[in-house]
Amino acid sequence: MTDSNVQIRLAGPQDKDTVTRVFHDAGLDTEEALAPGTTYWVLERGGHPVGAIGLEHGEGASLLRGAAILPEARGHGLGRRLVMSAVEYAQGRGDRAIYMFSNGGDWANFGFQQVPLAVVMGELPDAPQIQAYRARSERPGGTTWMRPLDQKVSQA
Repeated sequence: MTDSNVQIRLAGPQDKDTVTRVFHDAGLDTEEALAPGTTYWVLERGGHPVGAIGLEHGEGASLLRGAAILPEARGHGLGRRLVMSAVEYAQGRGDRAIYMFSNGGDWANFGFQQVPLAVVMGELPDAPQIQAYRARSERPGGTTWMRPLDQKVSQA
């Protein structure tokens, strides 16, 4: 695989089905994908979508909304490229941190550290994913994470 075969591009409304399919196939929640106040990307390899990621934006912080690579495309560092592109984007927009919910994985490898759920809920109360949890009177499962964005992208 060469870099010329891989492209990360901004997702538009026409990509909702693609993002939803990639998230669904990875076992992620698809509710609120591409909602207003979010930015999503599609990762393509050889012109075929094999990954997607999103950020839900708040005031000075973003919530990582799904980071998925289809099973047949895993093991080539594409997930890392996708996550780090979202980190770089959040830094560029001036965010002080990225938060996320996770049901697995060691996100410390990406510069994230575990934080209490209340921190994430308090920092991004209007994020679509958080509002969806509140509307269903649910709490996100798994672990909550934060990555301070005063780190350089290459440090992760």
